[in-house]
Amino acid sequence: MSRTAFSFANLLRSGAAGCLLLAAACSSPPPRDNVLLITLDTQRSDFISAYGPGPAATPHIDRLVERGVLFTNAFSPIPITLPAHAALFYSQPPHRLGVYNNGQVFHPAEGASSLAEVFERRGYTTAAFVSLGVLHSRFGLNRGFAHYRDTPHNTRWYLDAGEINQRVGEWLDDDPMEPFFLWIHYSDPHDPYAPPGLPPDLRIYLNGERNRDLVARRRERLEMAFPLRPGKNIIRFESLRPFPVPRDDYRFSLNDIIFRHPEGIRLTFRDLALLSRGDAQILAIKDTGEIHIHNPEDAASLEITAQVNINLFPSESIDGYRAETEYLDSRIGRLTDRFVRDGRMEHTIILLAGDHGEGLGEYIDPRGEAHFGHVHYLQDIYVRVPMIYIDPSGPAGLRVDHPVSLIDIAPTLVNRMNWKIPERWSGRDLLEEHDARGDPVFFETYTPEAARETFAMLAPPWHLIFIPEKREFRLYDRRTDPREKQDIFSRMRGLPEIQALTRELARRAASILDHKRDVPLDAKSREMLKSLGYIK
Repeated sequence: MSRTAFSFANLLRSGAAGCLLLAAACSSPPPRDNVLLITLDTQRSDFISAYGPGPAATPHIDRLVERGVLFTNAFSPIPITLPAHAALFYSQPPHRLGVYNNGQVFHPAEGASSLAEVFERRGYTTAAFVSLGVLHSRFGLNRGFAHYRDTPHNTRWYLDAGEINQRVGEWLDDDPMEPFFLWIHYSDPHDPYAPPGLPPDLRIYLNGERNRDLVARRRERLEMAFPLRPGKNIIRFESLRPFPVPRDDYRFSLNDIIFRHPEGIRLTFRDLALLSRGDAQILAIKDTGEIHIHNPEDAASLEITAQVNINLFPSESIDGYRAETEYLDSRIGRLTDRFVRDGRMEHTIILLAGDHGEGLGEYIDPRGEAHFGHVHYLQDIYVRVPMIYIDPSGPAGLRVDHPVSLIDIAPTLVNRMNWKIPERWSGRDLLEEHDARGDPVFFETYTPEAARETFAMLAPPWHLIFIPEKREFRLYDRRTDPREKQDIFSRMRGLPEIQALTRELARRAASILDHKRDVPLDAKSREMLKSLGYIK
C-alpha cells in the first residue's frame, strides 16, 4: 500500500477527514456505519477473477474490489472451518484458543472477547447466518450474536448461497435497527461442488415406470419408499451421465445403505455390487443395474435409506468447483444489489474473506490419488484465501501485497470504529503499513480430521512445512516455484536462514504439542464429520 493510502486510512479513523471536508457536520457525531462480514468457505483466491485471469468469472466480486482494497497475500492460519472462524472472531491462532477441529465445542477463555461481542457492547444489532453444520451454535461461535440462524438442510451437507440469501433477506425485510453487524457464511463452492440447477444424473425405475430422478453430484442423504406389488418387482438404476471416457469402475454408489422391508421379502442384485465397509454397506452401480425383489405379500413396501454418491473424474470436479464459484458470485451480486436498493450500501463497511483454500488435484495423497479437499495439508493452495475490504469512506482500487491473516480482520474493524482493541487479540490492522519481511505467517492443522499434525511458516520467499510424526520438513522457494511443487529442503537446509527458520518452526511445534489438550468429539459431532467426509 502506498504512503498516501496509509495516511488517508488513518486520517479517516481519526475523524479528521470528515472535519476537513464538512466542518459544520463535525458538531454532531456522524452516523455509524453498518458492518457486513462475509466468509466464503473453501474459496480459492485464484478462482476470483479480480486476482488475475483464471478458471472462473466473478464480475460481482470484482466490482466490490474496484470500490475497496484487495489483499493479494491473505492466509488462513488453519485449513479447517471452525478453528479458522474462531481465529477470525477472537484474533488469536487456533492453538492459543484451544480449538483444533470441527465438531469441537469451543469454550473461550474467561475474559476473551469475540468480534461480535465488541460490536454488541457498542450498541450494534448483531446477526449471523451460517450455512454449514460445523458452525452450528452448539459449537460456540454464537457468542455476541442476538440472532444466530444455523438450521441446516435436512438432506444436504450445507445450504446454498441462494438459500442463505433468502434467510438474510427475511431478516432485512424486518428492518433491523441500525447500525448492525451482520455475518454471512456461504459454503459454495464446498465439496460436493454441485451448484443448484444441475440436471439429474441417475434415474430410478420401479417395474418399468420412472420412479424418480436424482442429482447424485449433490450427495444427498435420501429416504426412498417403493410400493411393491405381489410377486416379482424390479428396481432399475440407469446412469444419465456416463463417465467422460470408458472406464471399468463404478459410476454411482448408495453409501451406508439400509434396506427395510417385511420378513419374507427376498432381494437379489443384477449388475450391481453390494459391498461392505465396516458395519456399513455400499450398493455400487456402473451404468445400469437392478434389484430384483420377490414379495410374497399382497401389498408391501421396500424402504431404502442411503447417501447418493457419484465417482467423478478430476476434470468434472474442477468444473463443478468453477460453476459453484460463479454461482456464489451471482448471489453475492444479488445481496449487494439488495443493499443498494435499500440505501444501505453507502454506509456499510464490507469485509469479505475465505476461511481456507482447497486442493483440486494438484497434489497426490498417500493412496496415490489426486487430492481434492483441505484439512490435511498446508501448501499454499490450502491456506491462501481471498480477502477484500470496502469502506464507504476509505481507499478504493488498492492492492496490498504483504502477507496478512484472518487474525487481522477483527482488529481492523475495531480500529476502524476508533474503539479500543481487546488485549488478548494478537492480529494487526490490515490497513497499516507493514514491513514486507515482518513476522512469519504461522499455519497449523490437527488430527483427528487431519491425517497428521502439521505446522508451517511462511517467511517470504520461503515456505517451510514440518510434520513432527514423520520428522519431515518440506521447503518451497516461492520466487521460482510459486505453485509449491518442488521440495528443496534437503538441498537448502544448510543455509543459515533456513537453519534458523527450521529451529523456530520445530520449537513452536514442540511447544504447541506439549501444551495441546485432547478434546474428545461427542457421537453426534463424529457422525457429522464422518458424513462430511472429514474423518473415516
